[in-house]
Amino acid sequence: MHTDLPTLGAPVMIGGLAIGLFLCFYGSKARKFLMPLRSVFSGALISLTLALLAINGKAVLSALAMADPFSAMYDLLWDAKDYTHPLIYLISFSTGGLLMFFLSRKQQDSIGFLLKILTGLSMGLAIFLLLRSLVNLPVSLLFSSIILFFILYLCLRGFDYYVALENALAGALLVSYMVTRFWYLDIWLFFVWATLLTVLGMFSQVRSLKKEKEKPTNNE
Repeated sequence: MHTDLPTLGAPVMIGGLAIGLFLCFYGSKARKFLMPLRSVFSGALISLTLALLAINGKAVLSALAMADPFSAMYDLLWDAKDYTHPLIYLISFSTGGLLMFFLSRKQQDSIGFLLKILTGLSMGLAIFLLLRSLVNLPVSLLFSSIILFFILYLCLRGFDYYVALENALAGALLVSYMVTRFWYLDIWLFFVWATLLTVLGMFSQVRSLKKEKEKPTNNE
């Protein structure tokens, strides 16, 4: 089964591959810079999703069921006939992102717990949207729900290692998506590439984390 979406241009693919490979294998090295951005992304995406569902829930479900869900969601977000809803979506997106950015700078257990939950939920939502562009709605819901369960578990058990897994998974999915779309490959190859790269990227980043945690001990 091939994707029915148009192929990607070479510049987009090269840029996507570069970002994806960096996240997959070296994301943990830049986590001090990535985590504030990650918090903004989590808050913005969750806030926008809640606003969409609260204002136009049925239309969102209909858009997700269409052959090209991204175009349908774009039309839903930017309705030229009514500027009220797009303005609300923009305010929700901005407010959520800014709120999470400032909360991420606080050193409190309750805020840390909230950040972990929202980080897991936003990653699960991003995976669902990515899968939805490749497979039908029921399959994408099934796979993303299973992945979300493990993401939340890892988030709460060991956040540093979860972030390494998230970087590896996000990078692997991005690389696999770019390759699959650019060459019109079968969907099963997308999952094979994503699984392989996730395992390799996770192994690489966990090893880097362990070395970093051993440095203070060695200095003593």
